[in-house]
Parts: sequence; C-alpha cells; structure tokens
Amino acid sequence: MKYMETKNQTYHVLARGIILSDDFILIAHCKGMDNTFLPGGHVEFKESIRKTLTREIMEELGQECSIQQYIGCVEADFELPESYHQEINHLFIVALNKINHEVNPTSNENHLEFYWIHKNDMDKYNLQPSPVRDLIMRYINKEQGPFWESTIMD
Repeated sequence: MKYMETKNQTYHVLARGIILSDDFILIAHCKGMDNTFLPGGHVEFKESIRKTLTREIMEELGQECSIQQYIGCVEADFELPESYHQEINHLFIVALNKINHEVNPTSNENHLEFYWIHKNDMDKYNLQPSPVRDLIMRYINKEQGPFWESTIMD
C-alpha cells in the first residue's frame, strides 16, 4: 500500500482476546463501521500486553478474565484519507467467568457492541485484520503455534 509521506503516520500495539464458546467467537463492533474486531485494545506505556488485555476486557465488558495461551501476532496496515496506520496485534485465548454464546454481552462503552458469531462466519462479519481469521481457525484445528501473519506486502 502506497501512502503520501506528508500524511500523519501512527503505529499501534494492540492486545486482542479470542473468546470462544463451543463453535462461537465473541467479536466487537464499533458502531457505524463496516468491520468487526476482537475484544482488546491499545497497550499503554509501562503496561504489559497481558495487563492491557485484562484491563481492556474489564473496561469493555465489565468482566474479569483469565489470559491463557498466546496464539500469535498479526501485523496490519490501513490508510485513511489523512493518515496511514500500521499495527501489531498480539492474540491470546481468553477465558471469561460468565460466558454464554446464546446471549450477547452488554458493552460498557457506548461506541462498541459485542456479539457472538459462528466460527465459519468471520468473513461475513468482516473480522479485521483479516489474517486473524486464519490464526483462529489454526488454533481451533489444533495446529501448533504461535502464528504470524501480515497484510503488509514487502
């Protein structure tokens, strides 16, 4: 992806949680957007990635969680009209105490909503960054990890 060097450039480090219940995955959606993503968020200075994910799950869902296995990493980039963004997403399996894929959890953040999707519907719900879909399926299919994928073409 080419970008103008005069555009603002931002680099994001993110911790993302893969929350599974039977054949369902919990995803987040920012209202008004056409894509979805995994729960989690930005790593803050002097904060570990695991601590970030624990904090973000509490902020977003109001639930304590257990950060379990590290699955891998997805590098991605995207361009907006005035800015270029590059990100690295660290992915973990996360266990919640209260989990039921028949009921969508309530969001603690007004701009977000959360819902369960079947593992085969990740494309339909435009889960981003797209390589996350492959990592989740590799984990579900019990392939050995950790995994690395990227949307950035060299």
